Amino acid sequence: MTNPSEAATTPLALTSVVASGLPSELGSPASAEYYDVPAVFNRRPDATETTALRGADGHARLAAAGYPDVTLDVQDRRLVIGHTNLGQLERGLATAVATIVDTVSRASLAEKEVARDAARADFDDRTARAQDVTRAAERIRFVPEAARVH
Repeated sequence: MTNPSEAATTPLALTSVVASGLPSELGSPASAEYYDVPAVFNRRPDATETTALRGADGHARLAAAGYPDVTLDVQDRRLVIGHTNLGQLERGLATAVATIVDTVSRASLAEKEVARDAARADFDDRTARAQDVTRAAERIRFVPEAARVH
């Protein structure tokens, strides 16, 4: 399992299809043409990644890649690729989905890095100001006028 600090810098990716999550009638004459295919993530997606994959942006990317009927849903550490089949995934959909996941993840990681940089800069600025104030405060001497040498 990926620890939280690794997740902060590791791009989200799909590792494999969960064969046990496929319909049991798959391969038989009674099997449906389209079904849900669960795939495992390398780590738990964060909220930004989950929203982007589930939302209109994820669907628009699928439609642009030629898969307007396919859906994406995040369920824990799995991406459920809806209204598809193994053949469609093998013929190019897997690459399209992997590209979407990678693009979404790298954008999320970049946003987090910008936020971390801003927080670091803010912390450094507050630290420098505190040091300046401390030095100024340390220069203050409370000495009565009569004790001063003229």
